[in-house]
Amino acid sequence: MEKHLMKALISATLLSLLSALANAATLELPSSMWVNRVNGEAVPSYRSTLSLENGLQILELRYAELLKPNAEDHEFVSSEPLYLSFRASEDQVYRLKLPDLRSDAEVRQFARQPTISLRSDTGAVEHTLLTQSQLMAVLARSSLTF
Repeated sequence: MEKHLMKALISATLLSLLSALANAATLELPSSMWVNRVNGEAVPSYRSTLSLENGLQILELRYAELLKPNAEDHEFVSSEPLYLSFRASEDQVYRLKLPDLRSDAEVRQFARQPTISLRSDTGAVEHTLLTQSQLMAVLARSSLTF
């Protein structure tokens, strides 16, 4: 009897895991943007696609690009940590898009002052993107109101 109970328990657990994954949202990232954390949890480096739970998402991102002005030189340009928040809905595929950066100067400017768009199959997605400095300023202002 214990064998049947154990099989039923394992089957129920697997079914619930599979159904949760089937309803998860997906975020697709460009190659120069990576996620460090999702809702405070560390994420393996350099993933271009992430599975997200439904609801409010807070992602810690970083932008990085390797510039090669000539064959002998290179420059690694990266942003400070960025914080993206949005609400994910089940079965949606979200795409984080960067502006078309055509020059090294545009890449450097973007790393200092990033702007992104977030889209799903249904159109633009409302989101907030803050640099670490902006986030600290928001937190400092909100703590002064207590």
